[in-house]
Amino acid sequence: MLITRSKFFLALLVAGLLSSPAYSQELARPGWAGFGTASQIWWKGASVYEIDPHSFGGLAGITQHLDYIHSLGTDAVLLTRFQPDAAHPQDIDPAIGTLDDLEELIHQASNHNMRILIDLGVLAPATDPTSIARYWLNQGVAGFHISSLDEAAQLRKIASSYKGQRIVIGDLDTANPIKQGGPQLLLDARLSKVNQLSAAALRTELEAVQPTQDLLLATDGPSTPRSITRLGDGQHDADIAKAVATLLFANHTSALIYSGQELGLPSGEIKWGTPATGALSKIPDNSRSVFAQEANPDSLLSWYRRLIALHHSNATINSAPTTITLDHDSENVLAWIRKPQVPTYKNPPVVIVCNLSAQTVHLSLVDDMKKLHLRGSFLRPILRSDNGMGPMSLDSMTLAPFAVYIGGLGY
Repeated sequence: MLITRSKFFLALLVAGLLSSPAYSQELARPGWAGFGTASQIWWKGASVYEIDPHSFGGLAGITQHLDYIHSLGTDAVLLTRFQPDAAHPQDIDPAIGTLDDLEELIHQASNHNMRILIDLGVLAPATDPTSIARYWLNQGVAGFHISSLDEAAQLRKIASSYKGQRIVIGDLDTANPIKQGGPQLLLDARLSKVNQLSAAALRTELEAVQPTQDLLLATDGPSTPRSITRLGDGQHDADIAKAVATLLFANHTSALIYSGQELGLPSGEIKWGTPATGALSKIPDNSRSVFAQEANPDSLLSWYRRLIALHHSNATINSAPTTITLDHDSENVLAWIRKPQVPTYKNPPVVIVCNLSAQTVHLSLVDDMKKLHLRGSFLRPILRSDNGMGPMSLDSMTLAPFAVYIGGLGY
C-alpha cells in the first residue's frame, strides 16, 4: 500500500517517538515473537527461508502457508523484492499486499515461533537508511538484509536498541575485512557460484567457512540460477540436491533456503498439489508438488525436514568448534568431520560423507582417522539418504550413487 504524504510524515513521527530511549525496547505489538529478551541467540545456527512474495501469492499467501514453512524447521522468513522500487523504501509493493497484510503475517509467524526479516534492497541516493530501519523495526520486523555494508554498524546499533534480538544481515565481502560492529550474520553465497558437482571444488568452499564468523550459507538465491539447474544431471537431480542440502545443514553455520529449493524446483511457483484419484502410490516419485513429496518419505522435501531437524538437535553438528575436511577428491567423494572439543564415546565426532558420482563408491576412512588421531572403527548411522540399515565399517564403506551418509564415530 503506497502511503499518502500525511501518513508518511505520521509514520516518521511515530518512528522517532518509538526510537527514543523510553520506547526503543518495544516491539510494535506485545506478544509477538521477539517481544522481550531471550537467553539463547536465535540467529546462531538458524534456518532462514527466503521468499519472493510475488511468486508466493503475496503476503497473504505466505501467511496462508505458514504451517508448511514452519514444518521445514524455519526460524525466520526473509522477504525479498518487498518494496515497489528504490524510491519508496517505506512502502510495500501493492502487488504483494498492504501494511495490514504484513502485520498479520508477522503476528501469525510469531504464533509459529518464526520471525520476519526484509531485504532493504538498493536504496535510492540520499535516502536515510536509519529512518527506514526504524520505520520497519517499529512495524515488528526482526531485521534486514542490506546490500551495502557502509551503514552496517549504524543499522546494527539501531536494531540492537530494540528488544527481541533484531539483526542485520550483510553480504560477505572476502576482499575486505568486516569492521567492528558490522552485521550479525554475513550472507555467504560462494556456493551459489559453484557450477560443477565436484568434490574438489566444493571442498575448497567448505574449507573457507571459518568457525569464527557467523555465516548464513546459501546455494540458491533470486539473482542466480538454482543449484538443481547448475549441478543436476537431469537424471539424479533429487539425490544431488540432497547432497547440496547436506552442505548447508551439516555445519555450524546458519543456512538459507530459497523458496522452492526444498522441492527441487528449477524455477517458478510452488505447486501445492491435491490428492489424486486412487492410491498415493500412484503419484509419480519425481513430482515436485508439496502434496506428492509429503506422501513420499524418500523425497527431497522429507530429506530437508530431517536434515534441518538434525541440524537443530545435534550439538556436535551445530556447535562443535572444529570442521575437518577429508581429501577423497579422486573418488569424487566429499567428506568432512564435525569434531567436539573433547570427543567421548557418548559425544563422538560426526562424519559426513557425500558420494558426488553416478557410480557406487567403495571407500576406506581408516587412514584418515589414524592421521587425525581419532579413535574409531565404524560409523553409527545418524542420517542417510539411501535405504540402508545399520553401522558402516570405516575400512569398507559402500556408497550408492549420490548417496549421503552421516554417522557418529564408534569403537
